[in-house]
Amino acid sequence: MAEETTEEADDKLVRIVLIEDHADFRESVSMVLQQRGRYECVGEFSNMEDALEEFRGGLETDLVLSDLGLPGMSGIDGIRHIREILPLVQILVLTAFTDKAKVFAALEAGAHGYLVKAGSATRLISTLEEVLAGGTPLDPKIAGMILQTFRQISPVTDGEALSEREREVLQLSAKGLTRQEVAERLGISQYTVTDYIKRSFEKLHVRNLPSAVSEAIRRGFLDLS
Repeated sequence: MAEETTEEADDKLVRIVLIEDHADFRESVSMVLQQRGRYECVGEFSNMEDALEEFRGGLETDLVLSDLGLPGMSGIDGIRHIREILPLVQILVLTAFTDKAKVFAALEAGAHGYLVKAGSATRLISTLEEVLAGGTPLDPKIAGMILQTFRQISPVTDGEALSEREREVLQLSAKGLTRQEVAERLGISQYTVTDYIKRSFEKLHVRNLPSAVSEAIRRGFLDLS
């Protein structure tokens, strides 16, 4: 029995909390996750307030999958509160909203990825994998919208301009590659990749990768087309 317990610990399921007010869609996503065998829904909520109450009460999770248009507290405000309670948890937005204000607000609040509901189950799973691996996936519709909306380049000093290598690292990270994969692609160490990302944060005046990507696109440093 002890050996079985050890094997179970090695194959630990990824714990997911789902926050979605539409019951049918929530059930559908939950079913997709359970069918994959790797994921376990440890909490399903129709509003952010109930989810936050459970988090404060000790509910643990590896990843939060949340809509933005929720009754009561919005998903964006909820993301900020989740980051305060569980600073290390991964947060993926799954919503129908594609307008620039909500996209940037969600990323700046601390979301690690943004996926539009119209995507397939396969796309959902691949996006979850990217987030869990340390990537920052953006739905193709969102990436295209960001590119078209923020073509204007803000004036920057030489000290704030990203170097060619810093742009390369952010470009690959925005496409969902992990730091190890970026390192392998560019032929540098993972520690060097981390250093480039930190420098980008300083130059762009941001504190996380999603915000760095969105700010770099806004300033014209990145092109995700």
